[in-house]
Amino acid sequence: MNNLLQLLRKLLLVANGLTFLFFAVCTTVDIDRTAAFYNLGLVGIGGHNEFRAVFMGFWLGLTILYFTSVKHYRVAVLGDMAFMLVLMQSLARLYSFAVDGIPPFQFIAFFILEFGSSVIGLMIRPDRAANPS
Repeated sequence: MNNLLQLLRKLLLVANGLTFLFFAVCTTVDIDRTAAFYNLGLVGIGGHNEFRAVFMGFWLGLTILYFTSVKHYRVAVLGDMAFMLVLMQSLARLYSFAVDGIPPFQFIAFFILEFGSSVIGLMIRPDRAANPS
């Protein structure tokens, strides 16, 4: 059972890393379409610059953190920090649901995926004997 839990945590780390990498690549390929998917309009060069800095930069940072967490799996704090960052993002979404109202479906789906993967990932503690690195 412990091996399955370890595998699940690793899969969550990889899946999150790939997800954020996907969105970062989408921003590189078609920034306007990615921004529209998030219901954001980009005004001029400044809007494009800020979207790349805040969204693309954060997504790439998360990608690196998630993949580093897999490479150095026994260093639990790396994975914990990755999951915690995304958990905070999901809790900010939940707060927005309460004060701003219910957003379009994709944001509800993001909340469920972010919250669920983060809580499950944080509940599984890396096995000290697993994957020496």
